[in-house]
Amino acid sequence: MEELDRAFLEKLLGTKDQDVLEGYKPKIVKAIEAVENYAVKRYRFKPSMRTVWIVVGKEREYHVIPGLYCQCDDFYINVVIKKKARACYHMIAQALAEERGIFESYELLDSDFIRLNKEWKGQTL
Repeated sequence: MEELDRAFLEKLLGTKDQDVLEGYKPKIVKAIEAVENYAVKRYRFKPSMRTVWIVVGKEREYHVIPGLYCQCDDFYINVVIKKKARACYHMIAQALAEERGIFESYELLDSDFIRLNKEWKGQTL
């Protein structure tokens, strides 16, 4: 965790509690690895300027809405249902990638959005 700015983590995870932050260590390690491997992608659609963030996971690509939502099971189970966490590693990876400017970036037409959104919702790797 020393590699990441503590203020960044505190803001992202909504806590300054050292024990809570330590509990995120495995997710933070996976997030750093995802960023270093360019697994975070930003799609910007024109002319609307709609932005979609995708993080490539082990089994599929996950749609991430920064700070709010991830399509993965960990988010649904541990954030939404059990309320044991505030973020999954995909959300941490997206925030870190955006902060550091380390992500693949694609600019597409709005007309491509519907097709790609269907792929993101239904695909597996």
